[in-house]
Amino acid sequence: MSLDVGGFALLAAILTLYPGQDTVLVLRNATSAGASAGLAKTAGVCSGLFFDGTLSALGVSAILVTSANAFAVLRWVGAAYVVWLGLQSLLRLRARPAVASGSVRSPEHARRSFVQGLLSNALNPKTAVFYLALLPQFAVVRETVLTDSLLLAGLHFVMSFAWLGGIALLADRARVLLARPGVTRGVDALAGVALVAFGVRLALARR
Repeated sequence: MSLDVGGFALLAAILTLYPGQDTVLVLRNATSAGASAGLAKTAGVCSGLFFDGTLSALGVSAILVTSANAFAVLRWVGAAYVVWLGLQSLLRLRARPAVASGSVRSPEHARRSFVQGLLSNALNPKTAVFYLALLPQFAVVRETVLTDSLLLAGLHFVMSFAWLGGIALLADRARVLLARPGVTRGVDALAGVALVAFGVRLALARR
């Protein structure tokens, strides 16, 4: 039986377009530090899909479904990380001037954005469980399950990068309009509250 790429693409598109913590992270980085930071965050988030795809293919993420303790540990670690990112945005309000200043575009900032995006995805047990439930329905040939899973994860990567990358570029273009006093602080505040809310929702999630 061959891969049902079309069916997977449809479900992956729905997952990609559904707004979540990844969208908030990309928007926050793009509006505060420019397109390079937003694209680095996007690359990190999307790279995490290969991590989840590999776990699913190897059966490791099955532990998250069969073991309540394993799921709980990863859920709390992931939730704590997302809440921490949100608190960073809120704490930055005290240091950020009312008038937006120049963006930070150093390689170190881009690498940090990439790692934050990767960890945000890798520490989200919901993504791992989703992949565990989804990929076996499409990667059905046992001998090539790892290759097929990575192929589907690659397709999801392309779709997610195109969507989130587009958001990052649009947000960067909008920074000219967002350069008015207090607007950037408002973006930080909204992003911080949203990330904390996503973290709390993840902590309270049930399988």
